[in-house]
Amino acid sequence: MCTVLTLDQKNLFGRTMDFPFRTPWGLTFLPAGYQWQPANQQEKISDRYAILGGMRLVGNHYLIGDGINEQGLVCAELFFSVAASYGQEEQGKLNLTPQDFIHWALASHATAQEVIDDLVNITVVKKKWFDDQQYPYHWLLMDSTGTYGIEPLGGRLVCFKNDVGAYTNTPAYITQLEKLNRYLGNDSGGVFTAQSKKDLTKENPPISGRNSSDRFILAAQARWGRKITTSKELSAFLRSVTVPKNEHHPHNYTHYQAIINQESGEYRFRNQLTGKIATYNVKENAQEKVIRRF
Repeated sequence: MCTVLTLDQKNLFGRTMDFPFRTPWGLTFLPAGYQWQPANQQEKISDRYAILGGMRLVGNHYLIGDGINEQGLVCAELFFSVAASYGQEEQGKLNLTPQDFIHWALASHATAQEVIDDLVNITVVKKKWFDDQQYPYHWLLMDSTGTYGIEPLGGRLVCFKNDVGAYTNTPAYITQLEKLNRYLGNDSGGVFTAQSKKDLTKENPPISGRNSSDRFILAAQARWGRKITTSKELSAFLRSVTVPKNEHHPHNYTHYQAIINQESGEYRFRNQLTGKIATYNVKENAQEKVIRRF
């Protein structure tokens, strides 16, 4: 039940991480040169760029929920159950589990376009990760040129410009746009048009639910209707879609909130269970040689 919202002002990225964990999430810095092994590969990959992100540590393996590398590329994974359809392993390509895709993207690419161009050289396959789980994901990319999405549909990776600047879980982005436009009362279908932006500034019916489509609409309203632009306003929006841990949400609740400044390289990680805030800057510390866990 995660929610992502990106803003043009300083290229801010904000998200709630609601995915149930088996090991704790924490802000983690992986230096350039860090070597890691995809779950279904024998050879290790050496990271070209330093990475800072919200991560889980399972044995000696890091699962990245979201992060930014030293070049300013941001990537996040969100749950994509039912809709996800992955390909088959292919010789001559790097075959990755869904869990390893984000590490691959941030490790070796400086821009979103570099990732998109390199997709022809990989296949994402439905295989278990090191914790013996297989997670269905889709991904958001962000750099100085804007926000993009990558979804595993029909056995292949589909890329698109995410003009709304919002992302949640299943259904697919085009279906989210169709639902958004129906809510706004226009006939734009699965396209985010100038009319959609205009309609978001009007008085629209209140949204009482918090499923993925509801949160997509709420994020779009915050982005285009309320026109939030600052990290403080972004933090307030994240609080509005945070799921508390209680008797109604004993498993699916918000574990952390993240705000990334793509322009400066700063990551602000708020542990929702403890209230502790950790902040670090990947661009300022790109020459660090050791792993840091905050």
